[in-house]
Order: sequence, then C-alpha cells, then structure tokens
Amino acid sequence: MNNTRSQIYLAAKQNSGFRVICNSVLRKNLVNLKKYIAELKKRHVFKAGLAYLIGAWVLTEVSALVLDTFAVPPYVMKTILIVLVIGFPIWLIFSWVYDLTPEGIKKTHKSDPDTLKSPVINHRLNRTIIGLLSIAVVLLVVNQLRISTNNSENKAGNRTPDEIATAEKPIELIAVLPFFNSKSDPETDYLGFAMADQIIGGLVYLQNMVVRPSASIRQYEHQRIDPKTVGEELQVDYILIGNYLKEDNVIRLNVELIHVHSNEIIWREPLQVDFQSAFELQDIVAKEVIAGMNVQFTQKELSRIRKNIPHDPLAYEYFLRSISYTYTNEGDQLAIKMLEKSIELDSTYAPAYYHLGDRLHRNAIYGSPNSEEALRSENALLKALSLNSEHMGALGNLAMRYTETDRIMEAVELTKQILEINPNSAEAHFSLGYIYRYTGMNDEAIHEMEKAIALDSKNRVFRTIIITYLFAGEYEKAIEAGRLFEESAFIFEIQGLALFKLGKNTEAVEYFNR
Repeated sequence: MNNTRSQIYLAAKQNSGFRVICNSVLRKNLVNLKKYIAELKKRHVFKAGLAYLIGAWVLTEVSALVLDTFAVPPYVMKTILIVLVIGFPIWLIFSWVYDLTPEGIKKTHKSDPDTLKSPVINHRLNRTIIGLLSIAVVLLVVNQLRISTNNSENKAGNRTPDEIATAEKPIELIAVLPFFNSKSDPETDYLGFAMADQIIGGLVYLQNMVVRPSASIRQYEHQRIDPKTVGEELQVDYILIGNYLKEDNVIRLNVELIHVHSNEIIWREPLQVDFQSAFELQDIVAKEVIAGMNVQFTQKELSRIRKNIPHDPLAYEYFLRSISYTYTNEGDQLAIKMLEKSIELDSTYAPAYYHLGDRLHRNAIYGSPNSEEALRSENALLKALSLNSEHMGALGNLAMRYTETDRIMEAVELTKQILEINPNSAEAHFSLGYIYRYTGMNDEAIHEMEKAIALDSKNRVFRTIIITYLFAGEYEKAIEAGRLFEESAFIFEIQGLALFKLGKNTEAVEYFNR
C-alpha cells in the first residue's frame, strides 16, 4: 500500500514539474512570438505584403483589360499570375532583410526593439497602399461598367440565329448587281461584273450603308432580273441595276437605283465615259447612290473611294478582265496572268496587287499547295498596302494570311484597322470572329460572327459560324444557324455532329446520310 502511495506521489510530482516546464516554454515562446510580430511590424513587412497584394491585384486587372483588347493567348495571363504568386514570398523576405532609406536600399541591421525602422519606408508604403487602393477602386468601377455593358450586349446571345439575321438594322443595305451587256459580246461581257465589283469596292468605305460583297451578286451575272425578287433574296433595301454598251472607245451605262420595298425607282441616269476613263464610273455612281439613299458621309470617306486611280488604260483593262474570272482553279490562273500583265504596265495601282495577292492566296490553298505562292501572295498584299494603307481588301486578306501562319496579334490589328475605317463591315466582323475562334476564344468569336450575320445574313462564307457554335457547345444554335444558309453536305455534317452531341443519335444519322 505504502509503495503504491509513493508511486502516486512521485508521479504527481513529476507531472507537476512537467507542467511547470511546459508553462515556462509556452511563456517563452509567446514572448518570442510577440517579439517576432513586433519585429515584423518594425520592419513594415505587413505593410509591404499588403502593398504587394493590392499591387498584384491592380496589375492583374490592368493586364486582363489590355490582353483582352489585343486578343493575347490565355497562357500569357497564366504566366503573369504564376510570377506574381512566386514573387510574394520573395518580396516578404526582401522587406525583412532590406530597408529603404534616403540614401537608397540598405540592409537592415539589428537594433533595439523599440527603435523604429527608417520612417522613409513607412511613409512610402502608406502612400503606395493609398495610391494602389485608389486605383483598385477605379478599376472596380470600370470593371462593373464593363460587366453591365457586356450583359446588355449579351442579351443578343439569347436570341436564335434567325432572330439575329432578321434583327432591325440601323443602317440601310444595298446590292450592286452585275450590269447587263445590251449587245452581248465575249470581248466586252467581262465589264458587267467587273464594273459592279469596282462600284462595290468604293461603297464599302461608307460607314452608313452595308453593301453586299461581290461574291453575293455573281450569281446574277448575265441575267435579266426582277429587282424586287432579288432584293428580297439578298435582304437589302436598295438595288442598283443597269445595262451598258461599249462602242468603239466609249462606254454607255444606264443605271437605276431601286427601293426594294416600294419597288420605286429612286434615281435613273444615263452615263457615258471614254473607255480609258472607265474608272471614273466608280466615283460617279457612288456619288449618285449616296444622294439617292440620302446617306450621311464625310469627305474622308469620299477621299478613300477616290484613292485608287490607274495610270494606264490597257493595264486597267487587264485588271478588269482579271476580276471577271470566277473563283475556280482555272479562273484563278487566268486572273493571275492578267494581273501580272496589268502590273507590268502600271506598278502603282494598289487594287491590282490586292487582287493578285487574293488569287495567289486562293491558289496556294485550293490549287496546288505551294509555300512560294503563299509568300508571293503576302508580298503582293504588302505592296498593295504600301500604295494604299487603307485598302480594306488587302488588310482583310493579309489578316487571314497572318492568322494561318500564327501571327495572331498582327491579324487582329489589321482587322481592327478595317473596323476603324468602317465599323459596319460585315466581312471584317466575321474575320475577327474567325481569328478569335482560331485562338480558342469561342465566346468572342460568336459575338463578332453574330454581328456579321446581322449585317449580312446572305453571305455564304458566314455559314461557318455553325462550327463556332459547335466548338462553344452551343449545339442547338449550330443546328438552327445551319437553316439560315443554303443546304449543303457541309451544313448537314455539322448539324449531324451537333445532334450527336445532344444525344439524338437517330436524327444525327439522318443528317449524315442526307
């Protein structure tokens, strides 16, 4: 019994001693912790860390705005975030070890705990934190406004592709149809489409109208048409039609501007120019169309139309002949030969270089793939822009060339230049959407492509929006958007893939078999 009591007594005594030791250690650690925290405060590590975090947030927000504007790939933003995270502990260590003094950066020396670190860093950190917080507040307000604006714009995202295509347009649309040769002759038939194309090429610089591209109107070449029917097919407000006759060295052109909805002739005019001055028709007709449609314009817009003037009549004839050739492998080859002849006679005409670059680009892609042809195409487009830096066709084609060769920033910049010239360029909006899709920015791609379709729902090239919907997981929209365009194997295949993604396998097979 006594032994048991002795053991209990000894255990209690040992336990009591252990508690005393523990309490002593805890008190010592607590004192050390307080000293450590005091040292951190004295060295302004907390303030430095806070300043770093606020600064990192501000830098992240600014980077997001800037990188989004220039469509920089997502990995750049990830790299910035990783660097900022790694930099945080490094910055804390730096703040502990070094001090900012009036004489510059100096290593911190051990001193009395009550002695404060240089007041310079304290004041600077206070000002830095206040400044960064002010910037942060401004960025928060800007970001909130952006979100509000995007929400308003994204309401269109809930619309169906059909609603987008038929939405009310604030500007009026026109189609310039190929002119009809009153006296059909293989030697002069080329003028019908070529002259219409040149007029279209001038009107695209006007911001307050949308003109259907040449590709949309080629199907009406060599046909007598009903303006109202064609106007409804192309979904435009106005149709410009006419006939021409070339006799000796004179071109006589009768032109009519027709309001589609009322079927009323707004303007009718017989025009006559010497063949060697045929390029003047572009300027003359453009002015009459502007007046007839009561379109607001600026002198700068008109000056862009007049910017391209050929200096050799025969060179201009070769140029017009090249335009008339269809976009086929054979047509491209014939056009290239004509354009080379034209440039040989007149090396100062920007549109000739643009069309040469366009045909070479097509030939490099759809003909016999050839890197040399692709390089020639790029050089021709650059030459066109050296002669006319605002040539929209050259800007657009060069942007596509840059996209295909992974020069995305340059491609975006060129396309945005077009939209600065004409914010209502449907083709430029769609091209920008294509570039965004190429980089995986599907939401931005859809936004731009839907803008393009709202402006020009009948452009066959725009049907590839269904691929963008597919990539973005918008399968219902992909199916519905396909119905806006003429049926084709391409449309059925994408619609079938969308149905397959929705789990509608039976319907998908039906589309694949169509």
